[in-house]
Amino acid sequence: MPLALIASLSLVLLALLGGCAQPPARPAAVTPQADLARLEKRQQELDAKVSALRGELSQLQAEVQRLQAQPVERRPARVTEKDTPGGEITARVAPPPAPAPPTPTTPAPGTATETYLRAFSDYASGRYPQAIAGFEEFLRAFPDNEYASNAQFWIGECYYAQQDYERAALEFMKMASRYPQSARTPDALFKTASAYQKLGRADEARQLMNLLRERHPQSAAAQKSLEP
Repeated sequence: MPLALIASLSLVLLALLGGCAQPPARPAAVTPQADLARLEKRQQELDAKVSALRGELSQLQAEVQRLQAQPVERRPARVTEKDTPGGEITARVAPPPAPAPPTPTTPAPGTATETYLRAFSDYASGRYPQAIAGFEEFLRAFPDNEYASNAQFWIGECYYAQQDYERAALEFMKMASRYPQSARTPDALFKTASAYQKLGRADEARQLMNLLRERHPQSAAAQKSLEP
């Protein structure tokens, strides 16, 4: 059920926010400088994930509200009456009503919204293989949907989170080439460069960062720097 999935995503977001509010205790053996660097990196990762979750939840809540606002079709009357030539009144049974449409507040299973919500719920919960399968199913069934570019981006994020940087770079580049006008394209280019950096391919990473800054100079991604 989409509303239940949105509720579960909200719980994940609250959990992440709670994790941001109170960092874990520092082991005694770790030096203050190394511990601080580790905490700062973790904080940046959590901030990025929380921001992404907030954006997705906002879009999905708007989609559910749009579905709720759709009018419900009126059902035909079951029985009517008519006068016969002799003056008698007889009953005329109306044709059986058509099956009732799905309730506007709950899209039927298999719709674009339902499929996307399930995949994103898996991603937010860290179930990356299931999320990849769900987003790929979404793209096969609804290639022209408004969330298609997002779905392709999250596939790349799933591989990146699993440290499969080779496949992550491939999926991010696929997103950037298929959806050049998407608001997520600058982020896809940056994550591709970051994946190449992780793979030790510094020259390719640098070229992609130059391309990002050339094509999207005002984007937040263009202002970022790759980790050494």
